Amino acid sequence: MAELTRNRLKFAQLQCQYSNLRGVGDTADQGGQPSKSNRVRLLLAISAVLFAGTILAQAQPDSAPGVPPGMASRLAAERVSAVQPGLYSIGDASSFVLEPYSRDKYLLRFEGSTENFVLSVERGSLGAKLMKYDTGATALRVSVWGGLTLYTQDAPQGLPATRQGDAEPLGPQTVSGPELATAIGDETSHIAYVQNIALKFSADPAVMQADAETRGRAFDALTNAAIGIERFLAATPSARQILSRRINSVKVAEGGKPTVTIAGQTLLVSFVPGEGHEGHASSLAIQQELGKLFAVSTRDVATK
Repeated sequence: MAELTRNRLKFAQLQCQYSNLRGVGDTADQGGQPSKSNRVRLLLAISAVLFAGTILAQAQPDSAPGVPPGMASRLAAERVSAVQPGLYSIGDASSFVLEPYSRDKYLLRFEGSTENFVLSVERGSLGAKLMKYDTGATALRVSVWGGLTLYTQDAPQGLPATRQGDAEPLGPQTVSGPELATAIGDETSHIAYVQNIALKFSADPAVMQADAETRGRAFDALTNAAIGIERFLAATPSARQILSRRINSVKVAEGGKPTVTIAGQTLLVSFVPGEGHEGHASSLAIQQELGKLFAVSTRDVATK
């Protein structure tokens, strides 16, 4: 805007110069008018000022309140910042893989885990992007210049993430009947040993007889349920007795939408095979739902 003001001032000064040339003897012709050469030069100068002003007006975006015009230009140019997929490190502590999944959604997998979180993308302030878990909590913030910040329970202020390179695709896995049966036994043994709670894990017979990809989705739902239960117990130790009194088994079955409900003494975890990674709840969402089902006040389960 300051540049446009200066151009308007120059234009006014040139108009004055043009007017002052009338009556100036050494530059006027015999009729008292400015000489032809002076008129041409002035007209060319005025045209240049007007042209420059038009270009600046088109190039300068409207600034939001409190945002300097220069910053507004930069944000407008980089408003659609691409999220680079690949392997990212968080200092020397850990790493994660990020890859596109569908329109405005990404997959996030942490080192040492088999869980693929589906992140939805929303616009933040100043051109940033917020990548959120299915709980609605922010997992990653992408600045307008592409920098990533990871948010966790241990670091709610955020940790900068550095891209290390490309990563192997996080494709769907296929699981055989015997492999799923083994996983079910492993989860039952693990929670009994680590949490000292007797919970029998199982899968609906229709799931066991389904195709390998459906069993793969069932495996994801099963492991997410087990991790979600452990998250819930870690966040609310007082809920251990409530959970052990209310349920004694966890069953995975196909359903119309991903849900977590209680039927008798069974925690029923449903999944939708055709919806891919979005067809089952994340471990964070299961932790959140358990807090509601058992009417236990948990601390924030927003982040990993």
